[in-house]
Amino acid sequence: MRKLFLCFLLSPLLALAQQTTSEEDQIKAIILKTFSAMKSVDSVALKSCFTPTALLQISQVKPEGNVIREVSAAKFIQNVRSRKPGEMDERVLSWGPILVDKEMAMAWVPYEFYLNGKFTHKGVDVFLFHKSQNEFKIQTLMYTMQR
Repeated sequence: MRKLFLCFLLSPLLALAQQTTSEEDQIKAIILKTFSAMKSVDSVALKSCFTPTALLQISQVKPEGNVIREVSAAKFIQNVRSRKPGEMDERVLSWGPILVDKEMAMAWVPYEFYLNGKFTHKGVDVFLFHKSQNEFKIQTLMYTMQR
């Protein structure tokens, strides 16, 4: 009887954990789809990863101090389209925390970036997602660039 009661008590927590894992998997899939679309220069797939108002913010340390550059997702996609397939290769180094709260999520993703097969920089991508119609999309991508 105790085991049955314990199972009854824990079942909502297990269901929540499964839902969170599913959402985390969905977020990882979007990040990997973004990197794959960059590498293959698939602007249609890349655009599908972002909300219509998405922004990219690049944090850089420069001699004059820390600066943040801002680029619209549309401009970023246009820049990717100017590349050749295989030229850009962003690689996930590890999966940091992925946090989900209903329609909002955040992912911390250390990465390395290669241009024409040569390492150019590494850093951390911080993705902010918004969920609409049961689908997460990137609203903001802020990243660092280190040599």
